[in-house]
Formats: sequence, C-alpha cells, structure tokens
Amino acid sequence: MSETAANEVTQREMIRIIGLFRKNGFKGEYVSFQHVVDEDEGASYFVVMSDENNGTQGLFKADLLSGTIEFQYMLDENHEVAK
Repeated sequence: MSETAANEVTQREMIRIIGLFRKNGFKGEYVSFQHVVDEDEGASYFVVMSDENNGTQGLFKADLLSGTIEFQYMLDENHEVAK
C-alpha cells in the first residue's frame, strides 16, 4: 500500500470524526481531515473546521480511541494546512 493511500481518511473515519465533533457541540464546516502521522494506533486525526458564522478556520486534533478533541491553533496567513 502506498504512503498516500495509507494516509487517506476513509468515509467511515470521517463519519466517526464528525460524530465525535457533534457529540461535543461543535458546529461548522469540515474543511479537511488528515491522519496524525506520528501516532501508532492510527486513530488520531487533524481536522480543519470553518466557523459557520464568520468563516474563521481552526485546526483540531481528534482522537477516536479516547474520544477527545484538542484545539491546536487558528489558521490564518501565517498558519496554513498543506494541501
């Protein structure tokens, strides 16, 4: 399996991540999902969300095993996620 394929987030994973965010009261648009590369379990993801009211974007780290979401930082011209 190629590294790109191994790093892709499946639709099933996205649904589980969105469910975790909704369970924790998050609202907004999901911009991107990416596996956290340095995690052994493979259940941690970086998620970029856009606020539904003003469009600001934030980077979050979601862990499906522990059910936690950690805010990382706001995205602006100095902080962008690679495409």
